[in-house]
Amino acid sequence: MKKLTIATTGVLLTSFLTGCVYDAPDRADVTYETDDNLPRHTVYRPTDMASVTSPLPVVAWGVGGCTLPGTSVGVFLAEITAAGYLVVSDNNPLATNPTNSDMMLETLDWAEAQNSDPSSIYYRKLDTENMALMGHSCGGLQALHSGATDPRVDTVIAVGSGIFESGGLGGASKEDLLTLPSTLWMNGGPEDIAYPQAESDFAEVPAYVPAVWANYDLTERGSGLFGAHNGTLNDEAGGEYARASILWLDFMLKGKSDNQAQFMQDSCGLCNADVKWTVQSKHW
Repeated sequence: MKKLTIATTGVLLTSFLTGCVYDAPDRADVTYETDDNLPRHTVYRPTDMASVTSPLPVVAWGVGGCTLPGTSVGVFLAEITAAGYLVVSDNNPLATNPTNSDMMLETLDWAEAQNSDPSSIYYRKLDTENMALMGHSCGGLQALHSGATDPRVDTVIAVGSGIFESGGLGGASKEDLLTLPSTLWMNGGPEDIAYPQAESDFAEVPAYVPAVWANYDLTERGSGLFGAHNGTLNDEAGGEYARASILWLDFMLKGKSDNQAQFMQDSCGLCNADVKWTVQSKHW
């Protein structure tokens, strides 16, 4: 097992997506590491697992491009971890290997096995009854596909992502919309290159799937892979995407029902806090 610690002591993470270096968030200590039983992934966990008193819901993350390293948005993932989650990214910290949607389900299998293993540091520390899939761009497509096919998945967050009419990329097809759990699409506004696909997904999702499409307007960052499409994933502390993701996960996985108002278009707590947000919701 190899590990590094994300703390408040100035430890740095390299973002392979932008080529920049970012300070770790000023939050509770988080460790990221590989695990011998999950060697193709990067595990983000509280550094002091012995101090965990409430089981941690599990979040599996699909990397951008279906090939980026497990630390490509490490600051963002550490922020979610520090909010009381176990987060596991596809690809190990330095790998740029092609990923597939099955890797997310491997994360869920691993979490269940670790939670029931008395020799594991995660023994009875994980809430495997509450698990989510998230991902960016191609990784978001993998999250949509796997979330539609595995009943263990309680919710999906597709970041800068949406299914192409032709299907195929990330293993996803429009048929996946028929069997999704509650789903949040999160985009950077019209300049996000995945905006049209997310718009189409939201329009086509069937009436029995609770759905939200949230846009944080990043027009000033321009189009292309490194503009609005990247959202705030590499901003300080993960920016608004981290804040919104935590609110959603707390709503979906921790039973914080008051958070629903953050994402309903009539109340839109996100919009009230930051006018750059616009939200559409349906089937609630």
